Amino acid sequence: MLSVPSTLTAAKALFRGMAVTVRPFAEQPTLAEADPLMSELLHKEEKRQFEELQLIASENIASKAVLEVLGSALNNKYSEGYPGARYYGGNEFIDQIETTCQDRALELFGADPEEWGVNVYVYIYISGY
Repeated sequence: MLSVPSTLTAAKALFRGMAVTVRPFAEQPTLAEADPLMSELLHKEEKRQFEELQLIASENIASKAVLEVLGSALNNKYSEGYPGARYYGGNEFIDQIETTCQDRALELFGADPEEWGVNVYVYIYISGY
Protein backbone atom coordinates (compact mmCIF):
# COMPACT_ATOMS: atom_id res chain seq x y z
CA MET A 1 0.00 0.00 0.00
CA LEU A 2 1.25 3.49 -0.91
CA SER A 3 0.86 6.38 1.54
CA VAL A 4 0.49 9.65 -0.33
CA PRO A 5 0.15 13.29 0.72
CA SER A 6 -2.22 14.53 -1.97
CA THR A 7 -5.46 13.61 -3.66
CA LEU A 8 -3.86 14.02 -7.09
CA THR A 9 -1.10 11.57 -6.24
CA ALA A 10 -3.71 9.17 -4.86
CA ALA A 11 -5.79 9.44 -8.04
CA LYS A 12 -2.75 8.68 -10.20
CA ALA A 13 -1.88 5.67 -8.05
CA LEU A 14 -5.46 4.37 -8.12
CA PHE A 15 -5.48 4.76 -11.90
CA ARG A 16 -2.43 2.49 -11.98
CA GLY A 17 -4.25 -0.07 -9.81
CA MET A 18 -2.30 0.59 -6.61
CA ALA A 19 -3.92 0.61 -3.15
CA VAL A 20 -3.42 3.98 -1.50
CA THR A 21 -4.14 5.88 1.69
CA VAL A 22 -4.40 9.65 1.73
CA ARG A 23 -2.90 11.19 4.84
CA PRO A 24 -5.26 13.35 6.90
CA PHE A 25 -4.68 17.09 6.57
CA ALA A 26 -3.12 17.35 10.04
CA GLU A 27 -0.51 14.74 9.12
CA GLN A 28 0.54 16.37 5.85
CA PRO A 29 3.89 18.17 5.78
CA THR A 30 4.18 21.94 6.05
CA LEU A 31 5.67 23.85 3.14
CA ALA A 32 8.96 24.11 5.05
CA GLU A 33 9.02 20.31 5.40
CA ALA A 34 7.80 19.49 1.89
CA ASP A 35 9.79 22.10 -0.02
CA PRO A 36 12.38 24.01 2.03
CA LEU A 37 13.54 26.10 -0.93
CA MET A 38 10.02 27.37 -1.74
CA SER A 39 9.43 28.05 1.94
CA GLU A 40 12.63 30.11 2.15
CA LEU A 41 11.76 32.07 -1.00
CA LEU A 42 8.25 32.75 0.31
CA HIS A 43 9.65 34.08 3.59
CA LYS A 44 12.10 36.30 1.70
CA GLU A 45 9.25 37.74 -0.37
CA GLU A 46 7.16 38.35 2.77
CA LYS A 47 10.14 40.13 4.38
CA ARG A 48 10.66 42.25 1.25
CA GLN A 49 7.01 43.29 1.21
CA PHE A 50 7.06 44.41 4.83
CA GLU A 51 10.41 46.21 4.61
CA GLU A 52 9.82 48.12 1.37
CA LEU A 53 7.12 50.66 0.59
CA GLN A 54 5.19 49.89 -2.59
CA LEU A 55 3.02 52.71 -3.91
CA ILE A 56 1.14 50.45 -6.32
CA ALA A 57 -2.52 49.95 -5.35
CA SER A 58 -2.60 46.37 -6.61
CA GLU A 59 0.31 45.50 -4.29
CA ASN A 60 -1.50 46.43 -1.09
CA ILE A 61 -0.66 44.18 1.87
CA ALA A 62 -3.38 41.61 2.55
CA SER A 63 -4.45 41.25 6.17
CA LYS A 64 -3.79 38.06 8.12
CA ALA A 65 -7.53 37.29 8.00
CA VAL A 66 -7.61 37.62 4.19
CA LEU A 67 -4.54 35.40 3.80
CA GLU A 68 -6.19 32.84 6.09
CA VAL A 69 -9.26 32.66 3.84
CA LEU A 70 -7.16 32.56 0.65
CA GLY A 71 -5.19 29.62 2.03
CA SER A 72 -8.24 27.79 3.36
CA ALA A 73 -10.23 24.74 2.30
CA LEU A 74 -12.26 27.07 0.05
CA ASN A 75 -9.49 26.58 -2.51
CA ASN A 76 -10.43 22.90 -2.71
CA LYS A 77 -13.97 23.61 -3.92
CA TYR A 78 -15.22 24.40 -7.41
CA SER A 79 -18.35 26.51 -7.04
CA GLU A 80 -19.63 27.49 -10.47
CA GLY A 81 -22.98 29.27 -10.45
CA TYR A 82 -24.90 31.22 -7.84
CA PRO A 83 -26.10 30.33 -4.32
CA GLY A 84 -28.81 27.70 -4.48
CA ALA A 85 -28.18 27.05 -8.18
CA ARG A 86 -24.68 25.61 -8.41
CA TYR A 87 -23.51 23.35 -11.18
CA TYR A 88 -21.97 20.88 -8.68
CA GLY A 89 -23.18 19.71 -5.28
CA GLY A 90 -21.60 20.17 -1.89
CA ASN A 91 -21.79 23.97 -1.83
CA GLU A 92 -24.00 24.60 1.20
CA PHE A 93 -21.25 26.43 3.10
CA ILE A 94 -19.97 28.20 -0.02
CA ASP A 95 -23.52 29.46 -0.57
CA GLN A 96 -23.66 30.77 3.02
CA ILE A 97 -20.28 32.49 2.62
CA GLU A 98 -21.29 34.10 -0.67
CA THR A 99 -24.66 35.35 0.57
CA THR A 100 -23.00 36.72 3.73
CA CYS A 101 -20.54 38.65 1.53
CA GLN A 102 -23.40 39.96 -0.60
CA ASP A 103 -25.37 41.06 2.48
CA ARG A 104 -22.31 42.81 3.93
CA ALA A 105 -21.60 44.64 0.66
CA LEU A 106 -25.19 45.87 0.44
CA GLU A 107 -25.05 47.05 4.05
CA LEU A 108 -21.67 48.74 3.57
CA PHE A 109 -22.98 50.83 0.68
CA GLY A 110 -26.42 51.35 2.21
CA ALA A 111 -28.01 49.68 -0.80
CA ASP A 112 -31.55 48.35 -0.69
CA PRO A 113 -31.51 44.62 -1.56
CA GLU A 114 -34.89 45.08 -3.27
CA GLU A 115 -33.25 47.50 -5.73
CA TRP A 116 -29.68 46.25 -5.91
CA GLY A 117 -27.89 42.97 -6.47
CA VAL A 118 -24.29 42.30 -5.59
CA ASN A 119 -21.79 40.10 -7.41
CA VAL A 120 -18.95 39.22 -5.06
CA TYR A 121 -16.96 37.07 -7.47
CA VAL A 122 -13.35 37.94 -8.09
CA TYR A 123 -12.91 39.32 -11.59
CA ILE A 124 -10.03 36.94 -12.29
CA TYR A 125 -8.59 33.97 -10.47
CA ILE A 126 -5.28 32.45 -11.40
CA SER A 127 -3.61 29.83 -9.27
CA GLY A 128 -0.26 28.23 -9.94
CA TYR A 129 0.12 24.57 -9.14
